[in-house]
Amino acid sequence: MNFLHLLSSEAVQHITIHCLNMSVWREGSAEKPSEKAVRFKAWNGQIFEAEGPFKPKVATDDCKIQDGHWHKTVLTFWTQDPNQLPIVNIYNLPPSEPGKQYHLEVGPVCFL
Repeated sequence: MNFLHLLSSEAVQHITIHCLNMSVWREGSAEKPSEKAVRFKAWNGQIFEAEGPFKPKVATDDCKIQDGHWHKTVLTFWTQDPNQLPIVNIYNLPPSEPGKQYHLEVGPVCFL
């Protein structure tokens, strides 16, 4: 991993959260992310979160729709500090309950 970090000037990774009746970023019609939004730990220990200096780009946020169908939230992590990727941990995921589920799709890191 250190070799890829040294040879790269930027990196990008996508994480998709597929959800059924649960919010992971915004709730309802709110424009701002929820205080309970998921957070992500970077390779170098930094935290990507909804508010703060390190934020993922939210390409799609349909998990706020809770209508009994599966939806998804797609987050893009792009950085000019390749030491931040890959994402190594995800925090604040809501607990699964009957009728509320999620699964993660963690994409590969592209080092440029």
